[in-house]
Amino acid sequence: MAGGMQGVGHKRAAGRAAPRRAFDCLTDWARAWGGILLAPVVRVMAALRVHPNTVTLFGMLLQVAVGVVFGLGYFRWGGASLLIVAPVDALDGALARALGTKGRFGAFLDSTADRVSDSALILGMMVHYLNQGAHLEVLLLLVSLVAALLVSYTRARAEALGFTCKVGILTRLERILLIGIFTLIGLPEILLWLLALLSLITVAQRVIHIYAIARQEDV
Repeated sequence: MAGGMQGVGHKRAAGRAAPRRAFDCLTDWARAWGGILLAPVVRVMAALRVHPNTVTLFGMLLQVAVGVVFGLGYFRWGGASLLIVAPVDALDGALARALGTKGRFGAFLDSTADRVSDSALILGMMVHYLNQGAHLEVLLLLVSLVAALLVSYTRARAEALGFTCKVGILTRLERILLIGIFTLIGLPEILLWLLALLSLITVAQRVIHIYAIARQEDV
């Protein structure tokens, strides 16, 4: 899906070879290596002049469709589908670089599409549990949804103020993997607790991180 799995920065950066450097987070590592693995697909799409924003929107629609599958109660199918379509997330960035069409609107669209995708996945599961009358599960998913949006907002606001904020145990890539794997293996109840708790921890990590940096700068 269009968006890498997290943050405001656009995922449109993928080289032909993996940079030999320390990565700030798992998302950066996956983006670098994903650029290598997806290079043949990117070359074909570039030759066909497919626009990166089209890929962004297509990836978003794929994950919205997975959310519908979750809503219908087919969690295993939804998890398998999510893990299959998730790599599309890296295509828009690699394609934008190949075509030389990186831009601020693409970055904005990418991040917005990511938030739609995240919400669709969680709301899909929430619809299923609402139909089951499972109030605790619905509550956990509601907490997860709010926390997931806060994870993104804290990074966006921090970067708007000039800070770097990629810390956190559950960024978007980890969240996608968590949802995909635990629904696929049939452990949705464990998933809901992990999703809620780890998302809240990530928000706290980012707030503490920025607080520490701001205090150092104020000294």
